[in-house]
Amino acid sequence: MDWRFWKAEKRHEEAETHNWPTETHESIRQLLGMYLGAGTPPFANWSAPGIVFAPNVEATARNSVKGYQLALWFWLFAGKHGAIAARMARETFCLLADAAQPASGDAIDALLDLESRLARSVESISAEQRTFSQEGQAVELPMEFFLATGALRFMPESPYAGDAGAPLQGNDYKLADCFRHATEEALVLFRPMIQAVEFDSKLLPNWKWSARPGAAERHLQRRHGNPLFPLHRQMVTAHDVHEARIADNQALLDIRNELNEVRHAFFEKPSLPLNWQSYLENFREQVDRLDERRLVAGGQNAPLGDAVGALRADILATWRAEIQKNRNSLAALDQDEARKAERRALLYGCDWTGQLLSHGSLIPAEEVVPALLSESPAELEKAVAGLQAEPRLHETLAHCRAAAHRLVGELRAAGHGFPDLTEKLYILDGKREVPQEDSPGPLPA
Repeated sequence: MDWRFWKAEKRHEEAETHNWPTETHESIRQLLGMYLGAGTPPFANWSAPGIVFAPNVEATARNSVKGYQLALWFWLFAGKHGAIAARMARETFCLLADAAQPASGDAIDALLDLESRLARSVESISAEQRTFSQEGQAVELPMEFFLATGALRFMPESPYAGDAGAPLQGNDYKLADCFRHATEEALVLFRPMIQAVEFDSKLLPNWKWSARPGAAERHLQRRHGNPLFPLHRQMVTAHDVHEARIADNQALLDIRNELNEVRHAFFEKPSLPLNWQSYLENFREQVDRLDERRLVAGGQNAPLGDAVGALRADILATWRAEIQKNRNSLAALDQDEARKAERRALLYGCDWTGQLLSHGSLIPAEEVVPALLSESPAELEKAVAGLQAEPRLHETLAHCRAAAHRLVGELRAAGHGFPDLTEKLYILDGKREVPQEDSPGPLPA
């Protein structure tokens, strides 16, 4: 059907009865055709009737509204299939966009990020903040007004970008009207479209690695197409990535839930017990174990790290308040804190080391050395430093050295050569000489 020739009064009926794709990849392909196609609703209908922008503002208005319409599709998809599935769908969309128009995928991804930030900032605005008085009457500005203002201030191509004090010359009100109109236009199509589509990660042909992968995804990234691993382990699918992201997300969720329990237990007592030092020590140890698990889990865990740090600071503040008049005790506590920080940096400063030490290691035993050799030289140096600093891990380091030399020898005998392997063996052996490179070609990471 040619959506450009819809009659307005038939839009709902046509959208509801249209035979929308049920498979995610096909639905995304159709969405991309709508987005890139000339004159194709809902994106062609981004501007409200009668609204005209000056030439220097029109591109900003058009891109921001169309980007918001596109974001709506993925938000609706997330509402039905979950945020992780929506992220996989978005990655597929951007990769398909790149194939259709080279370099467009990253631009679309950045636009969707901006739309999400704008939406989150608008959601945080209270009704009181949206209300002003006009001729003695309280007037509440619609959310679209704040979306429009944010777009005009923060879209990179906007003539108002970087100048917070520049008057918007009424473009904020006009753009708000476009956001409202475009949202209605998009939802007419997208609601039945999303209602029809199902999600099966096994049918997705591709994905993009996370900028900050969780532990499970990071190990898939190491394995993918990497000759250091057996051939069958080099094969990674979008389904594998989806499952890994679910596991990584659950790991962080479990840590946050346990942290909330520890916080509740710490603050529920109005006063400290007589054995306050062991009491506080126990809470500090619980929080430290949770933070170690957070570091091992990886991913986008900075907010969780802030929450851990805040509770830990409260525990230490209580501790210091009890010994504030005892200089020796304060010095001993500071020294203990310094030792803990140094140990944590050594053992958890590298993904590989933290994952190796995790309860029920996230790296299979037979893949410990291939995973280690998949790290960058800088990360490998951190791993070796951590193993050297912990006496109980010296035997592990010796095993890794021997196994790494054996594995590299087998790879070279099979005709494989990678530029970093000689350097990595030198690092494992504790040598300082700068080696010559093996041969051209990057080692998959």
